Amino acid sequence: MMRNWQLLTPILIGVAGCSNPSPHVTTKNSDLPQSRSSAQVKFVATERSTETTCPGAAMKVDGTWVCPDEAKAQHLTIIDLGDAWTPKLLEGEGDLRPVFHDQYLALAADRGPDGQPLDDQEELAELYGVVPSLSIVRARLNDDARHACNDAVESAAILALEKPYGQDHGDHIKMKQAARATYERMLEPERKKLNAATISDLANDPKVAATYAKWLPLHAMDAGLRAAQAHMVCEGFMDKQYADGSMTWRTGTAIELYQRRNFLMPSARLDPDTREAMQLDSREQDFRLALRILRERVADASGLIEDGTADGGPTPVLGRMLDPEPMRAARGGEAPLPNGAPDLISPAVESAAKQLGWTSPTEVKQFLARNPKGIRVALALPALPAYYSAHMDLSAEVDRGDVWYDDTPIPRMIRHRPTITVSVNDNGVKRPLIRWPTTIGGWSDVSLPSGQVVQKWKESDVGPRVWRNVYAAPTWLPPAATPDRDLVKNTYGPKGWQVKTSIMGPGPHTAFGLVLMLHENEQQQPDGTMKYWDNGIGTHGSASVTSIVNGNSHGCHRLYNQLAVRLADFLLTHRNHEVKGQVPEYYRRQINYKGHFLAKVDTRGFLYQMTPPVPVNVLKGNIKSARKSPPRNSAAARAD
Repeated sequence: MMRNWQLLTPILIGVAGCSNPSPHVTTKNSDLPQSRSSAQVKFVATERSTETTCPGAAMKVDGTWVCPDEAKAQHLTIIDLGDAWTPKLLEGEGDLRPVFHDQYLALAADRGPDGQPLDDQEELAELYGVVPSLSIVRARLNDDARHACNDAVESAAILALEKPYGQDHGDHIKMKQAARATYERMLEPERKKLNAATISDLANDPKVAATYAKWLPLHAMDAGLRAAQAHMVCEGFMDKQYADGSMTWRTGTAIELYQRRNFLMPSARLDPDTREAMQLDSREQDFRLALRILRERVADASGLIEDGTADGGPTPVLGRMLDPEPMRAARGGEAPLPNGAPDLISPAVESAAKQLGWTSPTEVKQFLARNPKGIRVALALPALPAYYSAHMDLSAEVDRGDVWYDDTPIPRMIRHRPTITVSVNDNGVKRPLIRWPTTIGGWSDVSLPSGQVVQKWKESDVGPRVWRNVYAAPTWLPPAATPDRDLVKNTYGPKGWQVKTSIMGPGPHTAFGLVLMLHENEQQQPDGTMKYWDNGIGTHGSASVTSIVNGNSHGCHRLYNQLAVRLADFLLTHRNHEVKGQVPEYYRRQINYKGHFLAKVDTRGFLYQMTPPVPVNVLKGNIKSARKSPPRNSAAARAD
């Protein structure tokens, strides 16, 4: 049964005292033993007097405190390592704050709005854009029973699995297991005769060589499956009684939860990345989680977005690649772009990790033990490029890649997947900053007025557009063409079928993820004002991570949620904008499938407006089919 870790309630970090016009910080002597070395006592949150106020004070490497203005003057970046941190996107500005802010903090701690632990299907939201709280890292690193359980697993056996086994292999594996049992019965008399400890001891016995050769790969498969299941039992994702070498829905579900916990593509299969991940020590997995958390906080605090995807690719952090390969490049878009920016985030994260002393699981564990309430730190990160400013001349381009306009759905092996590139005008040089996988149109279910559900092609708009309206924690209003069956789910419990509120939002699993940037047309009017309108297309986050690998959507340009948040943070840091606040909405829909339900949405999301908008150009792409225009009877792409 799934464990929910005991987490600390998010606590706001205290402020240190400062005075003007020359601010300084007054601290109270700590009770730390003076015999400790400076390396041992750095970044310890001491008790501080607050004779004067200095909101946002942070500790430097030497153990002294610094106010934000001083930190800026000293070229230091303040990074919040507290549990009340959210991305800039969800902080709001002034008195305006997104209503989703508190829910985000709860999800970051694997808790619901009521403070109760989430179940195994709702927690583990990191893969869907919610940066976990460091209290989760603390709890995992301190879970000695879990680590001892994982240590006892013979993980090398997992590498012998020759296929990415999943639930659909259940019957195949059942047949193989039956054959293994048959061969074992045939080999057992010889084992007893020789008084051998195990059947494996018959490897050099010529009398049973043929039977042994048939048994050996089946035994290796069984050992590999049982070892993988053992890890999932240790993590609390399945009960020990089901770790029997079979491949049922229980194992498939446990695999996906394991993948979500360790930031792998959620295929629910024992794919190569998952088999390799199971070779790592569980403490190492927790350490990598800590580095991923640090990465998002460093990127948010520094305003960086360059991750190497526009150039030679991301670089390791302390020798570790923190993302699965599909997140690092889009198929067909691996070659460096002209003048592409190198990876700036990874070096900044590695610098931060070294200054914090986060170079091993043990050091992170000690750091978090010393700072149970979190701490704000002021670090010397690598200098920003000269093209950085408060308002950067940015533009974006969506390359739709290879496009096939078939009249009916036909599986295609597309070599060049869609990508989105964001560039800066660097003194007349167009410098790509990032190039990420995205999606364009594709075949989708559409509900006709008669109630019949058919598949129609949904096209993504081509041509110049702008990002003007940026919605934090947007909601999705299902259009009439969305089938009722897509809006309900079976809870497999007392409540039975219920409205699928998660897809409407707000939240990481909504159809628009945590960010929506509408693609708007703009036209200057005779009076000099601009007129804006949209066709329902946007760039947005998505919890459907496998669709981003495949490159298909209902017409919109999907991004991995954590990247969509990073992009929005970058825009809010480096583009002039206005904060419009929470946008009210009144949406009601009667759903008639497996019962009668009412869907309700009361907000559109928290709106930021770029001033001026960021230009976006959607390229036509390389039309590979004989047909050069969308299929007949295409559907409007307003139902992403």
